[in-house]
Amino acid sequence: MSKLESAFSKALREHAQKESGGVDQHAAADNLAASDSQPVSEETSKAVSKARMKDIVSAKSQIKNMSHRLLLSEEEMAAKRLIYPRMKDKELLNIYRNLRTKLLASSASSNFTTLVTSVVSGGGSSLVSANLAATFAFDEGKTSLLIEGNVHTPSLAGLFELDNEKPGLMDCLESEELHVADILYETGVPRLRFMPSGRSQENSAEYFTSEKMKSVIGEVVERYPERYPIIDAPSINESADARILLELCDRVILVIPYGLCTTDQIKAAAQIIGKQKLAGVVLNQF
Repeated sequence: MSKLESAFSKALREHAQKESGGVDQHAAADNLAASDSQPVSEETSKAVSKARMKDIVSAKSQIKNMSHRLLLSEEEMAAKRLIYPRMKDKELLNIYRNLRTKLLASSASSNFTTLVTSVVSGGGSSLVSANLAATFAFDEGKTSLLIEGNVHTPSLAGLFELDNEKPGLMDCLESEELHVADILYETGVPRLRFMPSGRSQENSAEYFTSEKMKSVIGEVVERYPERYPIIDAPSINESADARILLELCDRVILVIPYGLCTTDQIKAAAQIIGKQKLAGVVLNQF
């Protein structure tokens, strides 16, 4: 086991020990709700299942009919360091597929929001988030949405050759006239949509804590049951924005840039995220 892996494992153990003396408030709330609820009739259960299946069938039909701009060729994908199903580097491809499988297995819901952040700035989390989103889009029955949450140093719009003047997340949060559908763009990757950060705002933390931000995240999760949002965030150790976005997400992937961070920084990042949300670690060797 490497020093990085040892430090990370130690951080998780320390966090678990710290929390072991407390009560699992989420579990307690679930138990209380279960004890207060009335039995659900068989007819109601069947009706809910039928409605759910109808939503899934409708979503898959929409996925099949999704429009796409001119798709990126495999050569263009390789030049951008984006993964694709027939790429030659099968080891890298399988790493992302395994990461996707782990995320899917860790959630009981149909879809969920994943935050990708780095221990320190410049750790490569943007490319990891783009490739994770591309991996979810491999499945013809699923779509993914890549959200650029790094509003002060955005890079993903350039990756997908999108005009930087296009309205994005911050514009939507600031305007009552813009809606989620107005800031979703095609990427050239099948079934992968992109939401750019939009105009940079100095008080971005205020926007991220707003009710509209919660509404935006809720809409992208609930509107399409087969859509998987991936948020590219700044460094969890260095950015207040990342810590706010952490509260809005279900799962977190932590990127550790090899040789660019200390064991103390890794431990701090793991403790901020917490054991319940931390779903995986990517050791980025560039």
